[in-house]
Amino acid sequence: MTNRLETPEYRVFSRFLIAHAKLMREFDATLREVCDIPLSWFDVLVHVSLEPGQRVTHTRLGERTLMSQGGVTRLVDRMVKAGLVARRASRADRRKSYVVLTDSGREKLAEAMPTQLDSIQELFVQHLEDGDTEVMDGFFRRVLGLE
Repeated sequence: MTNRLETPEYRVFSRFLIAHAKLMREFDATLREVCDIPLSWFDVLVHVSLEPGQRVTHTRLGERTLMSQGGVTRLVDRMVKAGLVARRASRADRRKSYVVLTDSGREKLAEAMPTQLDSIQELFVQHLEDGDTEVMDGFFRRVLGLE
């Protein structure tokens, strides 16, 4: 009987996890060095900027960033102190608040975006060969339940 940990499928899964961890560390290090923000802050700035009206609830932000509610609250607290985001109360429901970009947050995102895109090109895109993009996209769509 073959050990399940020695199968090609597990080996691919293990390499996926190792590659993901390596990429996240390198993206984080580059953003910290060049733009003075961690990857988690960049991620929040991007997600808020992509939402309608450039505002997002803490719950939605947690879903988009895969963070716990408490983790999102602490992260947003630090970003509020840094002046990159602000909290705005909902006019329709006073119990709900939104995270919104400040002018400084928009400026930081504009500064960091080229750095992150260059990192993605250098650390990921350059390794793709003909046909990889379509195969990987199909695979991740199935894993994410998008098909």
